[in-house]
Amino acid sequence: MSIYTPSPGSRRRLVADTTALISYFSSVFNQGSKISKRAISLIDSAFRYEDEVILSIPGVVFVEIFDKWFRGDKSQDEEFRAKFKFEVFEQVRRAPNIEIREIDAEVLEKFLSLQDPDINLENSDRLILASAAVLESPLITSDSDLIRYVKKHRVIPSIIS
Repeated sequence: MSIYTPSPGSRRRLVADTTALISYFSSVFNQGSKISKRAISLIDSAFRYEDEVILSIPGVVFVEIFDKWFRGDKSQDEEFRAKFKFEVFEQVRRAPNIEIREIDAEVLEKFLSLQDPDINLENSDRLILASAAVLESPLITSDSDLIRYVKKHRVIPSIIS
C-alpha cells in the first residue's frame, strides 16, 4: 500500500479505525501497537493544533471499544472506564484536529455498497471503510481484511498501516 505524506501547507483528512486508536493509546489498553511508527506519528500530529492532519474517527470505533473492553470483572471495568474516559476519550474530544464522525445517510449508503463474498468484512469495519470512502480519505489500520478489500476494490485513496 502507499504511504501517505501530506504536501506542505495542505490539511488532509485521515480516518482511523479501532486498531489504530488502540495502537495509539497502547499504554491505556496495555497492549503493543499494531500500526507503524509513521501511522502513530500521523495520529499524533492531529493532536497538535498547528499540524496539517485532520483525523476522523468514526463513532463505531468507540462502540467496538466499549463492546470489547468494557466487559468482565466489574472492579476492573470501573478502573478501565475511568482511565479510558480521561486518557483517551477526553483527549480525543478536546483535540482541535480530531472529529468523531457520526453514521449519516451517506455513510450508510456507502456501507450497503461494500460487498465482497470473498472478503467478509464485519459491519463495524464496513462502517469505518464507508466513512473513509465518503470522505475520500486514507485509512489508518492494520486490519488485514480491510487492507485486502482496499487493495482489491480501491474504494479509498490508500491504507496507512
